[in-house]
Amino acid sequence: MTPLEIIMLLHGFLATLTLMAAALMVGVLLFAKDLSDSDVRMLKWVSLGTVFIVFLLDLTGTYGYIPYRLPAPSAKATIIATAPWAHEVFFESMEYVSLFGPIIAATIAYIIWHHGASIVKEQAIKRALWVLLILGILWGLALISAGVIPTRIASVR
Repeated sequence: MTPLEIIMLLHGFLATLTLMAAALMVGVLLFAKDLSDSDVRMLKWVSLGTVFIVFLLDLTGTYGYIPYRLPAPSAKATIIATAPWAHEVFFESMEYVSLFGPIIAATIAYIIWHHGASIVKEQAIKRALWVLLILGILWGLALISAGVIPTRIASVR
């Protein structure tokens, strides 16, 4: 296994972790009526860890994308010739759309760190977190799809 393959496996694992963290937050917002100090502390560290993971996700994705950006006769020229509908559209979009993830994650973390236990009591804060979580989950699923289509469905052998 090459170093690039290992980094891209890590990239997929990190994407899964971010969705798991989002699922935890959805569960808290749906079912928690009150949060203890230890619950708040755990949520704060999970949210901060998620920000770190999303930044790592962008870095590993960028590193994995480098071979596609090399000049012809590189992998990119071969890939675009093989399945332009997948590679030109999805990879070119992911390069920029991925930058929204750290912003969403950092905003969620800020709200949790700033408001603490009131995230489940104050409706305005709860609604703001719902909006951010839904945006983050949809963003994450869209980017996962945009990565899976070119690398698995229309991959170059």
